[in-house]
Amino acid sequence: MDGPVFMWRRFPALLALALSSVTSSVASPTPQESATNSSFWPQSCCDALRSSLGAKVSLPSSRAYNSSVSSYWAQQETLIRPDCVVAPTSARDVSTTLKVLVPRRCKFAVRGGGHGAVAGIANIEDGVTIDLRGLNAITVSSDGKTVAVGGGQKWAPVYAKLQPLGLGASGGRNGPVGVGGSTLGGGFGYFAPKVGFACDNVARFEVVLADGDIVTASPSSNPSLWRALRGGGANFGIVTQFTLNTFPLGSIWAGDAYFSAEALQTQTQALYSLTANPNFDVNAGLIVNYAFSPSTGPIITNQYAYAQPTVNPPTFQPFTSSPGQLMNSTSVTTLAAFSAAQEPVSPNGFQQITFSTLFKNDLQMLRDLWNIYTASTGNIAAVSGMQWSLSLIPVPPAIGAQSSARGGNVLGLSIPSEGLIMVLLTATFSSASDYPTVQTAADQLLANIIQAAKSKGLYAPYVDMNHAGKSQDPIATYGAVNQAFLKAVAWQYDPTGVFQTLMPGGFKV
Repeated sequence: MDGPVFMWRRFPALLALALSSVTSSVASPTPQESATNSSFWPQSCCDALRSSLGAKVSLPSSRAYNSSVSSYWAQQETLIRPDCVVAPTSARDVSTTLKVLVPRRCKFAVRGGGHGAVAGIANIEDGVTIDLRGLNAITVSSDGKTVAVGGGQKWAPVYAKLQPLGLGASGGRNGPVGVGGSTLGGGFGYFAPKVGFACDNVARFEVVLADGDIVTASPSSNPSLWRALRGGGANFGIVTQFTLNTFPLGSIWAGDAYFSAEALQTQTQALYSLTANPNFDVNAGLIVNYAFSPSTGPIITNQYAYAQPTVNPPTFQPFTSSPGQLMNSTSVTTLAAFSAAQEPVSPNGFQQITFSTLFKNDLQMLRDLWNIYTASTGNIAAVSGMQWSLSLIPVPPAIGAQSSARGGNVLGLSIPSEGLIMVLLTATFSSASDYPTVQTAADQLLANIIQAAKSKGLYAPYVDMNHAGKSQDPIATYGAVNQAFLKAVAWQYDPTGVFQTLMPGGFKV
């Protein structure tokens, strides 16, 4: 999950210092295959895997098993205990894994970076978790135009590999986010206005299909699969390698700034004007966060990323000159350093709840949103470790133009001339016992935002898969044409519905 960066968490100390058609096509398992309640069933799946892959399969209580299960970003994922974990190191291993699991009707999950917030999206109870982190090679082409990245790698090492070469890639804003999940879900990086989404920049995918076949998906080989994987999620196979287009990128100007609530009028005007500018500065990446913790109350935190080493570029000066600034950490840096710095401020081990929504860029809506947001904080103020962040991200027409120029995707995102504002909630807290309270508050906040946007004729029915809440259905917002296309591709490449039924996690077509 490529969510907002939580530099503001340090603020107090710093300040003090075709689903139905697919499922109907699934062949009925034999009685032996259906015996999922038998104590022999899960063990037989894991035993069969161990016979084929040996030490790459780990069982509960082993060091390798515990290392895998404990390493997810969201606490709720670490509480799920699979029957075993398989850690492939090649596409051939993944092929072998599916050839073992699918005929036995063994349920499984696929884990890349493990940065999702929905329990069960990349882990499974009473099943097998396929941990792709051993697929972590990063190979830059001789001409520097592409980089091949293993399906279990994270963005920070990719940026670090490219940076000395004067190159970048369109990817996650947070270094610890996995390449696989974020790219298959779209991938909204800082420089999307300049080069499009992460999915728009995949030249080819290496994919293991449900029957174990290893195929390449590109514009010239399996082109429908190539297009479906550009935003369609994990519905078609297991991607073991992404070959990504690079772009020239040297030093950048980036960092964080904190403002008191008195900056609201200036900050919202700046965000509205930046997004609506017909000559949008494509070097500019920005997140404006409405942020709350019990110790700070509501504040505004900005994250700037400018794809040139220009200190305080004119594009951002309406933000940086705002009254009420409390702290500023901006500097000339690199994308590798800036993204890697997010790991300690958004650590593993906390409960996480997210949602995503979108509305047309409108100044009054941005200001009303502050009132809706601050009213919601009373419901969660007593929750231990609470960090309640609403991130506002400009979505200018330049992004759509870049996506189209790179072959398009299946997201179905239509961007009007005034631009859109993407809204992402990230709720971070300490204890699972508070989950019902926080989830209820998140659901109510989302409903209030959507109601306000609809009342003004501003609502845009699109959900970002990488930040979707557990009850949201992002693919349903891609539009009827894209939905039908995705179902057709799923039927073509997975006719028995393996990735719809045996892999419960993820958002389905």
